[in-house]
Order: sequence, then C-alpha cells, then structure tokens
Amino acid sequence: MLARQLWPLAGGSDRSDVSQLLLQPFVNYNLTGGWHLASSPIVTANWNATSGTRRNFPIGGDVGKIFNRRRRTIANPDAMRGLH
Repeated sequence: MLARQLWPLAGGSDRSDVSQLLLQPFVNYNLTGGWHLASSPIVTANWNATSGTRRNFPIGGDVGKIFNRRRRTIANPDAMRGLH
C-alpha cells in the first residue's frame, strides 16, 4: 500500500490551502497454469474541492500469464487490460 497525505506546513498566508490524499493498494493473486490477476488503482481525494469532484475511485485490473519460449520465461501482464 502506498499512501500520501499533503498538508501545508509553511509558506505565506496568501497561498491556497492544500489537503490531498493518494492511496494505491497493490493486489496480486496467482492462479494455476501461470495465470495471475492484479490490480493497483490510484485512489485520490482533494479534501478542499467541491463535493462532486472531491474523490476518485478507479475500477480496473489486469489478467496476465507467464509462459516459456525457447527456454526464456516471459511475463505478459497486459494480456487483458481492465478499465483504468
């Protein structure tokens, strides 16, 4: 999980306030046969924005497969790209 919250700590009083959040969970699930499911959406929130534009919750995921070609292991994480 990657997490970040920004607040103003110093600066002039004429600067606008900042209050922004970023969360990025990393989820990976390995299936049989070299297949895997993964998702790492970037969730953001601007706490100072108007109520309709305050948060962003993307939906998406990846399906991929690891396979061997001529004694080389190849990962294909973009086999099927989700709704990012």
